[in-house]
Amino acid sequence: MKFVVLRCAGFNNVDLVAAKRFGIKVYRVPAYSPEAVAEHAIALILTLNRKTHKAYNRIREGNFSLERLRGFNLHGKTVGVIGTGKIGSIFAKNMIGFSCNVIAYDKFENREILAHGGTYVSFEKLLEQSDIISLHCPLNPETKHIINKESFKLMKDGMMLINTSRGPLINTVDTIEALKSGKLGYLGIDVYEQEEQLFFKDLSESVIKDDVIARLISFPNVLITAHQGFLTKEALQQIAEVTIQNIKDYKAGSETQNQLKL
Repeated sequence: MKFVVLRCAGFNNVDLVAAKRFGIKVYRVPAYSPEAVAEHAIALILTLNRKTHKAYNRIREGNFSLERLRGFNLHGKTVGVIGTGKIGSIFAKNMIGFSCNVIAYDKFENREILAHGGTYVSFEKLLEQSDIISLHCPLNPETKHIINKESFKLMKDGMMLINTSRGPLINTVDTIEALKSGKLGYLGIDVYEQEEQLFFKDLSESVIKDDVIARLISFPNVLITAHQGFLTKEALQQIAEVTIQNIKDYKAGSETQNQLKL
């Protein structure tokens, strides 16, 4: 094996120490249509809020009742963005477009967010002030379980949590407890801690052995999608083009920012 070409931005599934030891080069696609993931996060927010998925199923069954479909205005709500790289900054700008008050937390401030009217606050202030929190940070030892039982203690009652980034950013067991207590009013996730055993597979005729996700699915205020945030035609085109270029760059011995520094 000479090199590894990832068709994604994340590389936490690669043993970089071993790659360096064996002289294996690793390439990735650092950005592919960040708009796709940012827009999917917004889709989760709107669906959870206005319950369009439930209304759709009701209408198909001839139920035109409005009972239990009440939502809230996004206008004027405080949206906390954890991680303001390419995806996080696009998400933040989109939420500013909904006339939300956007606050952000990141080690490095993004001037684009500041230019559009967003502000940076401490992690604790973000947890305390946000009506909606959306995660857009990478997974590393520092961010694993960044949302846990201690985090929930600081949050508003009934707030909404969105994760389209990496599953282990959230401690799922603690999240279930927050849902049961009512501290967490809405949860929208496109990623899950143990997703490698479930996602991208048709298990409709199988017994789901993961009791944690089975419990999550049982909540009426939880919306789960199976890592489809990236799944747009534009993103797939960019992934293919960059991946092919990475292979060409390796063969040509060219330096590229897509090669991981081991």
